Amino acid sequence: MPLYSKNSFFLLFFLVITSLTAQQKSDSLSGYIQILYADHATTSAKYPGKQLLSGDVKISHNGAFLFCDKAIVDKAENSAIAVGNVRMEQGDTIHMNAGYLKYDGNTSFAEAYDNVRLEDAKMHLTTDTLYFDRKKQESYYTSGGTIVDSVNTLKSKVGKYFLNEKRFRFIHNVHIDNPDYQLDSYQLDYFTESGISNFYGPTKIYNKESFIYAEKGHYDSQKKVSWFVKNAFIKHRHSTIKGDSLYYDRIKEYATASKNVVLHDSVNKTWIFTGYARRWIKLDSTRVNQKPLVVSVSDKDTLFIRAKQFVAAGKEKERRLWGYTDVRFFSQDFSGKSDSLYRNGATKLMKLLRRPVAWSGRSQITGEKILIQNDSLNRLDSLIIPKNVFIIQKDSAGYNQIKGKKLLGKFEKNTLKTIDIYGNTEIIYFVREEDSTLTGVEKDKSSRIHIEFDNGEIGILRLYNKTDGIVYPYKDFIKQEQYFKGFNWRGDEQIKTKEDIIGEQILLYQAETKQQPTNLPEAIDEKHKIPVKRKAIQMNE
Repeated sequence: MPLYSKNSFFLLFFLVITSLTAQQKSDSLSGYIQILYADHATTSAKYPGKQLLSGDVKISHNGAFLFCDKAIVDKAENSAIAVGNVRMEQGDTIHMNAGYLKYDGNTSFAEAYDNVRLEDAKMHLTTDTLYFDRKKQESYYTSGGTIVDSVNTLKSKVGKYFLNEKRFRFIHNVHIDNPDYQLDSYQLDYFTESGISNFYGPTKIYNKESFIYAEKGHYDSQKKVSWFVKNAFIKHRHSTIKGDSLYYDRIKEYATASKNVVLHDSVNKTWIFTGYARRWIKLDSTRVNQKPLVVSVSDKDTLFIRAKQFVAAGKEKERRLWGYTDVRFFSQDFSGKSDSLYRNGATKLMKLLRRPVAWSGRSQITGEKILIQNDSLNRLDSLIIPKNVFIIQKDSAGYNQIKGKKLLGKFEKNTLKTIDIYGNTEIIYFVREEDSTLTGVEKDKSSRIHIEFDNGEIGILRLYNKTDGIVYPYKDFIKQEQYFKGFNWRGDEQIKTKEDIIGEQILLYQAETKQQPTNLPEAIDEKHKIPVKRKAIQMNE
């Protein structure tokens, strides 16, 4: 994530201001302003007690040199006003230009106005007004400024540098243009020695590949580590991750999200809600293991999946999902459980593995493994059990049971509509009249069984190539023959509503386009409040 470039202009600006303002201790900054040269020097009744200088004026104070076309020097007040082609220099590499400058020698405070430009060989700052407080070792602008180096352009309404803290602060409409990204923020602080940046208030960091939003954040340029909080989310192409806290290690390309985490895949129309998530960027892999919930939306239906842990990996259109331990799912008319789950986004096939069970209406369906195939619109399409099919449906008189080797089922509008069971099929079925009167119990074998469901109930049941089965009167049905081998009724585990999956978890997801910022930051304290700009003195001569 290209949050900051290697050629950061913050360090350059620090070097400029340090060279210009870093002096000896404050008691050594109380010397008098010295007039070094002027083509003309005179006095005027308009400016009693002051010297008027013009033509190639040069003034100095405690190591700083001031050049201009005209100047007024008040030795009694130890102050100076410079007008026209004003240039202030410190050393051989620093130049500040302005149209107008006021300087107070007692306070060592300078105010520069009118197209102010501060530059060295690598960067320049432009603003209409710039202040230097050499005693406090602070420099700031309050009416908008732009800093440009070979790579970056930064603009802000207010900018200030605290030399003792080695910290920059940019406030109001902060904007950075970089070849790799752009940044918009309310406030940005930068610590020059540690290379740490903090930002406050609604902040956006974006390029063609990704978009980051947060209202408080931290970046360590030395360790290449980022941290975002308060309404934070990161969007990369078609995937978004949100959380109360986001962490990113650029070197390891590793990210984590904590508390109220939501991962959204817009291509596969899938959301993951969890308390904690880890993501490996290079592997395009994500692991969630704090009460995770997967929500997959299809045409007029939603699939809810719960497990103790999920792992997602692969490209957007080929995303694979693994669920481990106590896997449960629910859709409109179909639900199930297993010890583990695998879902392939490319083939749209979901596998329930290890003690899988599914329910459709009152029918319990088990097998060695259960495969669920979705169509191109992510709707339920087919049900496949390749081995050890066992279907149980509870009847008031007992249990209807169907066994076989293989099962093929078809869904219509996300509801299981037909089932075909193949290979050594067996059936125990409680036969009833249309008025539900029990007439007997059928026990039979066949090569194939076809079932058509009506509102979750068995509407049509056909046996192909059946043997000479027996229909017992209910009272004569032998108790030992009421159950096939492997019978295991798990009705108390059935998932009947989405609330059985969701529980008390509140599913909150707000699209990033509707993100509402909270209040402006609390970081602007009284100690570092920017002073009000002073009124400039007009000079007529």
